[in-house]
Amino acid sequence: MASTLTFFSKRRLINFGLLLSAVAAFWVLQEIYANGIHATAILSGATLFGTCLVLALFNARKKLPFIPLLKASTWTQFHIYAGWFAVVVFFFHTGLRLPDGRFEIALYIVFLAVALSGVLGLIISRIYPSRLRLYGENLIYERIPGLRQQLQTDVEKIIWKSVNETKSFTLARMYESKLKDYFSTKKNTLLHLVGSEEAVNDLTEELNQLQRYMVASERVFLAEIIECVKAKDNLDMQATCQGVLKYWLFIHIPLTFSLLLMGLLHGLMALAFN
Repeated sequence: MASTLTFFSKRRLINFGLLLSAVAAFWVLQEIYANGIHATAILSGATLFGTCLVLALFNARKKLPFIPLLKASTWTQFHIYAGWFAVVVFFFHTGLRLPDGRFEIALYIVFLAVALSGVLGLIISRIYPSRLRLYGENLIYERIPGLRQQLQTDVEKIIWKSVNETKSFTLARMYESKLKDYFSTKKNTLLHLVGSEEAVNDLTEELNQLQRYMVASERVFLAEIIECVKAKDNLDMQATCQGVLKYWLFIHIPLTFSLLLMGLLHGLMALAFN
């Protein structure tokens, strides 16, 4: 474990050093071309567009795993630090000020959206996979709705078995008032996004309070239901985390290609009028 941490620490240090070197080299080039405002703008703009184009190729690399173009992990590291380089160049290019024209403002906003969605992707790719591993088996995302439905069926069987054996409707009334809706749909999405178990803990505590109104035979059924409640919460957590990991690219990638098209048009307009 220590050697693994050392490896990642060294890799992070090396990559950060390369990023600083690239920024320094770009700054030197900016100073060399500082004899004219258009020259520096064209340099930073071309550098920014080229970097974004290379970053977009990362998605193409993921779709072609059979081609020996370095390991996917190497491309991921390059993508992360090249992304930070693009952010730095962007602020060189814009001069830390909002542009004037409507098209330029739209381009500015799209770039920020791409950058922020990239940062979001970096954060969730570091947090959610490890969180999923803490909860045991990593379920297939498409199977989760079916597993949720099966779990609800199992709970209803437990309820009716309890009614038939104990002649008490305490669990049945509790199910209708609190658990039927809980088992039928995904719940507590926002809490699962931040890794909170507050909702399921509150629910299980509330269910445990029912024991005072039950005979011993009912408590056995209640314990089974509480286990199902925890299993349902695990399904919801997996659905939330896997869903974010799965679908954030449906935001990041279209924004990236919109940025490339708008950036290309912006560059052609700048060259035509300068």
